[in-house]
Amino acid sequence: MVERNIRKRAVLQGLSGNYEKLKKGWMRRMGKKYRINEDRVHFTLSIPPETMQLARNYYQIDDCGNISEYIGKAIEFYSGYVANKKTPNYLPTIVISTLKNILACSDDRRGAQLYRIAVELSVLLNIIAATNHFSKEEVRELRESCEEEVKRLNGTLRLDDAVRWQNS
Repeated sequence: MVERNIRKRAVLQGLSGNYEKLKKGWMRRMGKKYRINEDRVHFTLSIPPETMQLARNYYQIDDCGNISEYIGKAIEFYSGYVANKKTPNYLPTIVISTLKNILACSDDRRGAQLYRIAVELSVLLNIIAATNHFSKEEVRELRESCEEEVKRLNGTLRLDDAVRWQNS
């Protein structure tokens, strides 16, 4: 073993002239050698040709820069799947991000609809104000009465409720 290391060192020194610098970027795990690059670990991967072809076909569709990134995402996804089988409370990140996107779209639509309703309500209020001449005191009293009625009905005021309230 010592002899082998000495030979390896001699070969590497002959190639680079600096064995320590070259040796620094390597790590050994369970008898296998891995190349370390700041935030990545390089290793050999053996997969069937069909699986590699799938990765080649789909990595760009998934907006991955390269096949390694795609395989990394696949490992993260499958790890979440396995964890989900062991602990059912775990929600995969894909489900959470999908729900967030659905809620964001729903909020946008709801906001646009509320804006349209506010415009229509403003038109109605201006028509009523133009055809009826209310004093400021009458408007204030009506607003207070309406606020109490809406609270009592828990915000579900309908036209027949307003007619009933006006006739009482």
